Amino acid sequence: MKEEIQYFNSLEAAKILGVNVSSIKRWTDEGKLECIRTAGGHRKFLMEHLVAFLEQNKQKTAKINLFPLETETDLQISQHILKGDFDYLADFVLTQALNGNRAQLQKVLNGLYLGQYPLHLIYDQLLAPVLHRIGALWHEQQISIIEEHFASQAIRDCITRLQGIIRIPEKKIATVLCLNFSHELHDIALKMVDHILESLGYEVLFSGQITPLLDIETIFARLTPQKVYLSSTMIEDVPATQMEFEHIGQLCQKYDSRLFLGGQGFDRLDLSTYAAIQQRLFSFTDVYQSAASA
Repeated sequence: MKEEIQYFNSLEAAKILGVNVSSIKRWTDEGKLECIRTAGGHRKFLMEHLVAFLEQNKQKTAKINLFPLETETDLQISQHILKGDFDYLADFVLTQALNGNRAQLQKVLNGLYLGQYPLHLIYDQLLAPVLHRIGALWHEQQISIIEEHFASQAIRDCITRLQGIIRIPEKKIATVLCLNFSHELHDIALKMVDHILESLGYEVLFSGQITPLLDIETIFARLTPQKVYLSSTMIEDVPATQMEFEHIGQLCQKYDSRLFLGGQGFDRLDLSTYAAIQQRLFSFTDVYQSAASA
């Protein structure tokens, strides 16, 4: 089923930007704020229109409401976003994820991005702690495995939707690969890495979970990626994974690709033999810094 596109009318756009409707109309007439005109002449706005406006008018971000304020909860979320209160937001997001409330989750993520918080900060300060807490709840048998899956999938869906409003440079720096091992069931962290790299101007190929890597050399040969980001959350078959890791390491050496490793799964592997390994990454800020230094 095709996902319905969310449009905002002039009043909603005014609430988001913290101005009156006349300002919205003036900015669209002046070409400062892009919009879609209906057959009846009404203005409709996509989230990407508002993101573009905020990026070009950063001085206005101190007074924005971030999204339409329809309830008291919306107001509280907006206030905590503007204050950068990640402790409150993490508690809120955890509750909404466990309840499967993707609409509220999306408001928080979109609001933080519209509020000019860097992606790596959003992921480090909000989503990574929430995902760890969900895993801990399952490990302590406070939630069932299906509840853990529902909560994690709600977050994953919202991360994917967030990608639709992330500003992506047209000019590409280089090609990078985001890979999981072929047995890996967890790819949320790697998807967040994908977003950070794409926002910095990289052409990203994202493998996702349970992707066989038997023919991966054809990709190396065709694209000669500058960097490879390899993620591993959990390893059960250490010998098989070690062989797969060594194969990727050899390809990185052969094609002069720098290899970056993220995730606790690598604690179980021997990493000592490959000069291609550029860095172990322990946060999304590490990812950002590794990518920003092209």
